[in-house]
Amino acid sequence: MSRLTERIENFNCAFSIYSEAVNAYKNDRSNVLYHMALIQSFEVCFELAWKVLKDYLDVNGVRVYLPKEVIKEAFASEIIKNGQIWIDMLNARNSTSHEYNLDKVSQILGSLSGSYFEELNMFKQLVKGFYE
Repeated sequence: MSRLTERIENFNCAFSIYSEAVNAYKNDRSNVLYHMALIQSFEVCFELAWKVLKDYLDVNGVRVYLPKEVIKEAFASEIIKNGQIWIDMLNARNSTSHEYNLDKVSQILGSLSGSYFEELNMFKQLVKGFYE
């Protein structure tokens, strides 16, 4: 099994958990444990998503290493369509483990359960075509 294939499978598993966390959060937005589950599952899912992109670019002869470089190259190569949301997701991933302001956390949770979830769901469909 190639590294890319293994990462895609790991991403799909992580996305499944992320999807469950989104549903739990949407059903009970007051449950702090759901907040934590949503944040953590997003972090894992996003981490795997950018690494899938990195591996896919690598298989296609493009060497990039840092998340922002990977996102920019994937956007420039038209692999992903909305580069800005990927940068926003990267920033959210970087800030979620350090954010203690409840208003900011609430705003982040809205994005995690909304536009970021939708983007990663579209990515899940896209990676079906990445298998070697």
